[in-house]
Amino acid sequence: MSELPYIRCLGCETTVFDPARAVCPGCGRCPVCGLKRVKPELKDCPECALPYCECCGRCPKCAGLRYAEIDTPCECGHPHNAEKLEDLIRYEAAVGAESRPFDWGCVMVILALVAVILLILNALR
Repeated sequence: MSELPYIRCLGCETTVFDPARAVCPGCGRCPVCGLKRVKPELKDCPECALPYCECCGRCPKCAGLRYAEIDTPCECGHPHNAEKLEDLIRYEAAVGAESRPFDWGCVMVILALVAVILLILNALR
């Protein structure tokens, strides 16, 4: 395990895990882009034949994590992209996460479109 703070999964919203893992042990999604990276899902531990915990993805007997064998980076670059890893920790930390910055660019585009529509409607009168 790394010394990074733990994050909450955006896919299943229940699992808390090390952000340096390639996939969430609960749902098998990339924690950055949400891409489902496992097919089919593992329900039981191959070593103990016990079901994995639905919340944390650990085997109750051996404490092995589901999808631990997946260590290749995702298409989005996680976990090797340092900038994305920092953002993930900053905004999705299980404790002490910051609120995401508001995207003013989208608001400006929407306002511009509304203004254009109003101008067109006004011109048609």
